[in-house]
Amino acid sequence: MFKEWVTVISAVIQLLLLQVTGQSPKSGLCIGNDCYTIHEDSKTFQNANDACNKQQGHLMTVRSTVANDVISILIPNKQGDFWIGLELRKGQCTNYDTTLRGYEWVTGDESTNFSNWKGNDSACTQQCVSVSSDLNWEERSCQDKVAGFLCEYNFNKTCDALPPDTDRSILYSTPLGFQGFDLLSLPPGSTATCSPSGFKAYCSSKGNGSAEWAEGPWDCQTNNGGCEHQCQMNNNQPQCLCPPGRELKDNKMSCTKIDACSITTCEHLCVPHEGSYICMCKDGYELDLDGKQCRDIDDCKMGHNLCDQDRVCVNTPGSFECKCKSGFADVNGKCEDVNECQLGPCEHDCKNVLGSYQCSCFKGYIKDSADHHKCKKLCYASECTAECDPNKTWHCTCPDGFVLDTREHLFVCVDLNECETGTYCDQLCNNSFGSYTCYCREGHSLHSDGHSCISEDIEEGSSTTSVTPVISVFATPTSNYTVEGETILTPGALLGIIICIVVMILVLVFLVHHVLKQRVKWDASSDFKSIGAEREVCLQQVTTEKYIKTSSFVKRNLKTET
Repeated sequence: MFKEWVTVISAVIQLLLLQVTGQSPKSGLCIGNDCYTIHEDSKTFQNANDACNKQQGHLMTVRSTVANDVISILIPNKQGDFWIGLELRKGQCTNYDTTLRGYEWVTGDESTNFSNWKGNDSACTQQCVSVSSDLNWEERSCQDKVAGFLCEYNFNKTCDALPPDTDRSILYSTPLGFQGFDLLSLPPGSTATCSPSGFKAYCSSKGNGSAEWAEGPWDCQTNNGGCEHQCQMNNNQPQCLCPPGRELKDNKMSCTKIDACSITTCEHLCVPHEGSYICMCKDGYELDLDGKQCRDIDDCKMGHNLCDQDRVCVNTPGSFECKCKSGFADVNGKCEDVNECQLGPCEHDCKNVLGSYQCSCFKGYIKDSADHHKCKKLCYASECTAECDPNKTWHCTCPDGFVLDTREHLFVCVDLNECETGTYCDQLCNNSFGSYTCYCREGHSLHSDGHSCISEDIEEGSSTTSVTPVISVFATPTSNYTVEGETILTPGALLGIIICIVVMILVLVFLVHHVLKQRVKWDASSDFKSIGAEREVCLQQVTTEKYIKTSSFVKRNLKTET
């Protein structure tokens, strides 16, 4: 008895909650394992009961205050009377000694804990009971056609409502024809549809009398398995199918139009178009030839004046930037020259110029060909003093083409005669201070490597020219010496060379005369070096492979003539 009262109290609380929230079902509800529906269809008592029987139910029995509260929820503000399942059978008369006054429920019993008669009429003919919005029971002829009727359905087990979720709403649909979002329990055969996901569940009745929710799709013979289009059994498992051009959603039951963009590989943007798609790119990019990938547009090459004259355009992915030119820095929005010399990039002297800088070397030095920021010592004689570390006096260096030598505790740099080694030039060689020059015999030409000689094919009728060696002339440094290592001929030096050539011609004439007179042959020597920064150098080109050292001889003869 106690358990029954607990059930009743629980049901009343649930009904009151439904009334308070104003979210009661429109045409039915379930309490525990019992469900009730209201039908606004004018029928006689028997026809109304038959309509309930078609769904395995019967006209409603009102045995408790809980059932009476159900009626108050189902018919508020409704006009007219509604049949309930209470009748006085033919041949019976009203009996006030019983709660039901001799009436019986359509279930064939008189069990009840509740009654709510409107009047005290007596009758000995077949009578039936209806209820109105005032909830009072009224006796009337069973052949009357009232506004509607109330049905009752009893189940062994129902499904409890699914747990609530703030991110979704659940619409319940029952096989009894009513729907609701906040139903407390659901009869077997009911479905639950979650929004916005579209997932579905089915209240399935088990053989042991229990009922539980089954996730869709379910058996295809029940409501098409919950499938929107077609359901088929595959290895005893239900499977939903969609028509051509549509595909299943994530809920595996609903169908949606196939989105071509969902199966493509557009790098940036995909736009559906006439059943297909078009790939598009973001600003600053253009579509590649494959129609899917996007490549960056070099805005700086578009031919527009994107930046002012003080700045250069620098392309960036999808855009561009205006930056100061090399050697300039942005200072308060203006490009100003950077004084690179403050960073000490040069080994000797540094001169800042607009947008850059220039390195130069002290007198007696020349720029290093491998690194123009550094300087190396330059020697214009066959011997020069070595450059030594003041802290490590034994650690000395020489210019290229010179070797270190020690003379009376003095370190000197001596010119290396590359021609004497015989390994630098293929044929002929002319040594110079710190360097050498290769040249070839007649009929050969110097290769681009500066060392090898290549035979020349002389065609018929072509003229033959002799190969003249290239001789480097080093002049004594003057005030016109530059740090770039270049030798500049002043007018005085040019006049001296002309005089030297004239004197040389006179000397040669004299030598020829002297040789004929003495009948003595002089051998010519081909190498000449001037040692000493103050000695004048006079060279004459000849077509033979030998050179004559003449300086001392010429001076002796000049004295003799004098």
